[in-house]
Amino acid sequence: MVNFSGADIFLFIIGFFLPPLAVGLKRGCGADFLISIGLTLLGHIPGIGYAWYIIYTHRDDPETHTRHSNGRAYVAIPQQPPTYQSTAPVAPPHPVV
Repeated sequence: MVNFSGADIFLFIIGFFLPPLAVGLKRGCGADFLISIGLTLLGHIPGIGYAWYIIYTHRDDPETHTRHSNGRAYVAIPQQPPTYQSTAPVAPPHPVV
């Protein structure tokens, strides 16, 4: 059984109405996008078929799919507040009498 990520299901829906947009979101502005525009101009059904083919063959694995694709992962690293050091000389402590 084939599992699809939520992003791929969304692209299938977009691909039904605007096939070149779905291909552009999935593959970028390249040869696949231009082929999708050409097929959509020839007829809406060939455009839908090609968009769904591209989404199916380049589907995301739902187990490893994160919000940030293309191998980029953004991690928030907590930072400590800066420590300010004085540049003026510090007087030695006074002895307690």
